[in-house]
Amino acid sequence: MVKREMTEQDVMDEEVKSPKVIALEKDLAELKRENEKLKRQAGTDEALFESIQDGVSGLALEPYARLPVPELDGDHDEHQAAVMISDTHSDEFVRAEEMEGIAEHTWEIHEERMAITADKVLEMTGIMRKSAPVDVLNVWVLGDLFLGEIHPEETAYGSEMTLPVALPSEARVLADTVLRMAAGFKQVRVVGLCGNHGRNSRKPVMKMTADRNWDYSVYLIAQELTRNAENVEWVLPKSIMHVEEVLGQKYLLTHGNVANVTHRTPYFGIENSFFSQRNARRKTDLDFDHVFMGHFHHSFGLRGFINGVPSMIGANQFSLYRMHCATPAAQELVFLTEKHGPTARWTIEL
Repeated sequence: MVKREMTEQDVMDEEVKSPKVIALEKDLAELKRENEKLKRQAGTDEALFESIQDGVSGLALEPYARLPVPELDGDHDEHQAAVMISDTHSDEFVRAEEMEGIAEHTWEIHEERMAITADKVLEMTGIMRKSAPVDVLNVWVLGDLFLGEIHPEETAYGSEMTLPVALPSEARVLADTVLRMAAGFKQVRVVGLCGNHGRNSRKPVMKMTADRNWDYSVYLIAQELTRNAENVEWVLPKSIMHVEEVLGQKYLLTHGNVANVTHRTPYFGIENSFFSQRNARRKTDLDFDHVFMGHFHHSFGLRGFINGVPSMIGANQFSLYRMHCATPAAQELVFLTEKHGPTARWTIEL
């Protein structure tokens, strides 16, 4: 057997290490473990937001002056309003020339659409108040606030601004929209869920979905910006789905990308997913009566309890020329009751 000559590394490895070297290696290993722990912590909790929270709190917006609410004669069933804000894609740039003039989207258009949404909620609620009391507004934000970075080829061409710029800007717009609507209600409850476009990982994930999603950062900042409004509360689930109870009925809220894809608009996959969710939640407190979801960018109703809502971004180059669909930009306002659940569903055309 031929004996291999010892290399320089072999000699170094055989050398008897001094106590000082052993101690330094131990310290180095400990520092590496601590570094990995800190990196995980920054991604798994609100450590990053906590570092800027004091500065953001100092920029809190002032609430709008409260609007008068007419008194009703007689006894009427209580209603609550619920507005869905979904698929805003605030940073997405849609050039009118590339769309044959059918659609266009810029940051200025996004700001205008958010303001229109707030104004229409107040206007439509005023109409409903002629027949029933409506004191509470539920704001269900269903995710995809950005075009995001899940498609790298779109980062340079599809976005009007980079995420570091878009993120605080969208937080300010969302906070202002909430405050505009809060002027017309005794109580506003905002629920913020994360979509798929806001995630900072290339592949879809089931764990730590909120901690790895830019939508969640927007909600945290917007919450701080509205802290001066005593009638506004925020609920920020870490889960992919969330059940809200309103007047005794339960509403499952989710972005919608959890549905199994079976076609362009996978109605069978959507139905199958939420029937399966009902079975999984049987005999628990998280069973539900109705579903509201975004993601598919148009309004639909399935089996009497599954509701898809339209998108604020509306049509873009991909939807028109790849999916052959040009659904107009819109959001939805629903009025909810204890006895009948949703009694009215109005489209806010943008």
